[in-house]
Amino acid sequence: MRRTLLALPVLCLLVGAGVAAADPAPPVASTAGTLTVRAITGREPIPVNRAEITVTRCEETKVVTTLTSGADGRAAVALPDGCYEARVITVPGGCALADTEPVQLEVRRRTAVSTEFRFRCA
Repeated sequence: MRRTLLALPVLCLLVGAGVAAADPAPPVASTAGTLTVRAITGREPIPVNRAEITVTRCEETKVVTTLTSGADGRAAVALPDGCYEARVITVPGGCALADTEPVQLEVRRRTAVSTEFRFRCA
């Protein structure tokens, strides 16, 4: 009987701690926006895998991040507000970039912006 009485307070503390840990964290205000790039080929867009795209701030040369398109042809990154320039730096084998000019995009917090890069693939 004593063991049960001694274990009960400990058990109550553990259960209470578990309930407190299960409470969701308060929402955090996002200060970033999302930049998504899509690499495609063909009239009916077919994804291009492993295209590498650098992202820099407009009018700067320092690379902020490098994105690599996945099997779905997409890659995304969260970025702070500002003007960014996306440029393809690696073209997958058997493909050529249709337009070599970089793309400028304006990222704003809690918004999503996207652009496409078209390839010609054999």
